[in-house]
Amino acid sequence: MKSALPRAVLDTVVFVQALISGRGPAAGCLERLRAGRFILLLSDPLLKEMREVPLRFELTRKYSQLTEARVGAFVREVEALGVHVQPTPSAFKLPRDPKDEPLIDLAVAGKADFLVTWNDRHLTYLMRKDTEEGKAFCASFPDIKIITPPEFLAKIEKTK
Repeated sequence: MKSALPRAVLDTVVFVQALISGRGPAAGCLERLRAGRFILLLSDPLLKEMREVPLRFELTRKYSQLTEARVGAFVREVEALGVHVQPTPSAFKLPRDPKDEPLIDLAVAGKADFLVTWNDRHLTYLMRKDTEEGKAFCASFPDIKIITPPEFLAKIEKTK
């Protein structure tokens, strides 16, 4: 019997990296999404960030491929491939960076297996049990693993 597909939330930075380069772990995550290897969870706050962050001046100045048309088409594609979830309000407080709380809220509401990010300072540290926040997060949400894109790709490959 085949197990259910993993459910995942991808941080905005993963989407931006995939837009900038068609190679690397972020692009690999999008390739697996297109191949139907996992269920992507989306919310209004995440989609808003996906539309706005790649078009920030500091990024568009450096990466000419980040145009409104390309970002818009990318977001529409991702939205069509994902599952829209109404996030749980304030599932977990992140004193280090409250702006990342909507990702946790989405992961909780969508019953995510994974939250995929490069953000060690504000998110992946929650997997460590040597911090108060990490202990609290792991105790509250033992089924959610916060991992990097390469770790996520390795997990996806094991679910074949």
